[in-house]
Amino acid sequence: MSVTEKLNGYGPLNGVKVVELCEWVAAPATVRILSEMGAEIMKVEPLHGDAQRTQGPGFGCEQNDTEDPTIDLNNTNKNWLALNLKSEEGFAVMDKLLSEADVFVCNLRDKALVKLGLDYETLAAKYPQLIWAQLRGYGEFGAEAGTPGFDAVCWAARGGVANCFREDGESPAIPPQAFGDYNAASIMAGGILAALFNRTRTNKGDKVTCNLYGAAIWGGNIGIMATQFGAPYPKSRKHVPNPFNNTYRTADEKWMLICMPQYDKYYNMMMEITGNAEHIDQPDTCNLPALKESGKQPEVISWLEEGFSKKTFEEWDEILREHEVPHQKCFRYTDIVKDQEAYDNDSLRWVEYKEYGKKALPMSPLRFGGYGDPPVILSKPIGYHTAEIMGKLGYTDEQIAKAEADGAIKCWHGEEVPDTIFKSERQEKGEAPCNW
Repeated sequence: MSVTEKLNGYGPLNGVKVVELCEWVAAPATVRILSEMGAEIMKVEPLHGDAQRTQGPGFGCEQNDTEDPTIDLNNTNKNWLALNLKSEEGFAVMDKLLSEADVFVCNLRDKALVKLGLDYETLAAKYPQLIWAQLRGYGEFGAEAGTPGFDAVCWAARGGVANCFREDGESPAIPPQAFGDYNAASIMAGGILAALFNRTRTNKGDKVTCNLYGAAIWGGNIGIMATQFGAPYPKSRKHVPNPFNNTYRTADEKWMLICMPQYDKYYNMMMEITGNAEHIDQPDTCNLPALKESGKQPEVISWLEEGFSKKTFEEWDEILREHEVPHQKCFRYTDIVKDQEAYDNDSLRWVEYKEYGKKALPMSPLRFGGYGDPPVILSKPIGYHTAEIMGKLGYTDEQIAKAEADGAIKCWHGEEVPDTIFKSERQEKGEAPCNW
């Protein structure tokens, strides 16, 4: 039984068919988002598989022939086919899939797509209702249009993240791998949904593109504008323009971040609760224009540092909550995987591996009131559904065997991998419905 049948009609995209020709992270994660909205996904891999299958140890994770947690991050609820698109037989299977598809998502570069006959112009002429979507490193135009790129170079390096998020004077930051990929994936999924909606009015497909560099620039909105007004990044926490948007260390060596954009409104209150009442209404620090003019940000920050250093984070947490000051302890991922808030809202979901045990899988954050938390089925080995899907396309067992012998396809001949459906924690407790 295909993954789609297991989902039992879940989601607002139930009935939408997506063909995926993607590897690595950003584009497969885009399709994962669509899968958790109920779309039927046909993921087409080369015979050697998605290149992301080689990355587990490089991320610090483990993998075996049937379980790969790093592949699962981007590939829930998919049907898996392995096709040699350079062969006539393999491409014929792809063509049949596309003839039934609503959406085609790819992240190959333009030259490769043209060579395969899967570029936008070719497929738009052949299938005018098809939504054609491409996730790119850089945009479609300019000197870098054909340059390969990962989020580390397009998003973190050229997009300014590595060199702007760091503390001023320190070496460039190394963001967690693929951080930018998931941001771009969310934007891309939204574009695909808009194109699908527009098709209901025009009966025509469209071309949808998103690129990692552009996603970084979009995310850097405020910093890019502020830089043009003489407030460049990176910044030192000792010199931030608004001392109430900053990090401070507490008596028990915990770091917390405070975000109070309305400095002028809350200045006196913050001076009072941090033990700096003598500075209430001080004319050269009590509002942001005056503070900018006087250049006394470091001085105000030193007052706050002294105040926050006198109590533990737990003590400050109670005080700041009482005064409705937005704040949080600066978490590490070790804190997040233990945070019940993440499980209560299905931001993290427990899945079970035969070899690796219980692990927390990050979930896409969008939810629909009519459908609830989505079902999750983990990834499968290369070619796991090839024979099954080809059978549904009208191929006989003999034709499938011949295609495999000819090197046009790859089928899975190993042990069966169960289609275990993992529920959210609230669903497991009976506190939330399973509408699937």
